Amino acid sequence: MSYNPLSSQREVYSLFRSLGDALTEPVKILTIGGAALIEYDLKDATKDIDIICVTDEDKESLLKCAFNVGFELKSPDIRHRRLSLDRIAIKNSHTIDIFSRTISGGFIATASMWYRAANPKKFGLLDVRYASREDILIMKLIAHRPGDLEDCAKLVTVGLDFDIIYDEVESQYRSNLDDGDDFKDFKIWITYLDEGVGGLESRYGITIPINDKISDLSNDYYKKWRHHMSKHP
Repeated sequence: MSYNPLSSQREVYSLFRSLGDALTEPVKILTIGGAALIEYDLKDATKDIDIICVTDEDKESLLKCAFNVGFELKSPDIRHRRLSLDRIAIKNSHTIDIFSRTISGGFIATASMWYRAANPKKFGLLDVRYASREDILIMKLIAHRPGDLEDCAKLVTVGLDFDIIYDEVESQYRSNLDDGDDFKDFKIWITYLDEGVGGLESRYGITIPINDKISDLSNDYYKKWRHHMSKHP
């Protein structure tokens, strides 16, 4: 399959319009990946459109809509291994990754992330918002797909509010933190984030001001995981 990226804001809008015009009920989405970076003039092209729906019902509606406008629904491949996806939509080498609130290893799209979203637009029945640069950085560091670290390096260079980033990370990590049977999968995203921060430093020489605090949370996770395993061998 040839690589034919979406290389302009106009092309992204055209894709959103095709979906919005085919919907039969309103759907609200948060755009979080390359399409958002194109919107912020931080990326020239993207193969993937990464979006989050508010509900499972909206996700199913959007997947059905994508199928109706010519996308093929497939199982995720290995580069999506850290992401909470059960199906992806593919057409002409373009991929739509559609999430329903949970993004990876228990990390979710919170009300704060929706509040920080920018540039609201309507395409038929599709209500599109763009995640903040701060939230995009978190999610790309967690996903750690090919190209994500390069995007993160660009995001850091334009200036970010790392207090917002850490507040979101710590709030999600601390919330409902217990020793239940699903503990490992529930908070494992913090280790992905720590790994992404380390990769950003080793590959691009970029040290973000909250790297030590992220590592502390990751170490706390591993400590709790070892305690969990001692009680549930």
